[in-house]
Amino acid sequence: MTAIMKFEYTQTFRDQLYDHFHYVARHIGQAAALALLDSFITGFESRIKNYPASAPLCEEAADLGLTTYHDYLDPKLQLRAIYRVSAAKGVVYPLLFLSTKQSIRQALIRYCLRQDTRRP
Repeated sequence: MTAIMKFEYTQTFRDQLYDHFHYVARHIGQAAALALLDSFITGFESRIKNYPASAPLCEEAADLGLTTYHDYLDPKLQLRAIYRVSAAKGVVYPLLFLSTKQSIRQALIRYCLRQDTRRP
């Protein structure tokens, strides 16, 4: 497998991360929220860069016909990233950032609908 050279975060992922930061910051403060999310991103990138397919395939995505999406889960932080890998390009595409309490299915449907509205 081609080495992963970079991560290209979708705007949806960034928006969800930003929203989660503000939600968590209200409860634990900005510094602690930043440290928590930085810990998640660092752990995610470290594991996936070295082992791109180590997270299981996302069952909810497969149910919708998206059979190449992986579900990275950090059970300690109760956060997850839904991503896909382009081994040929050496790129990981983190698509969605969610807490474990959020519906993956609903987030995927909203993500797919957003993509359809951006096409010419």
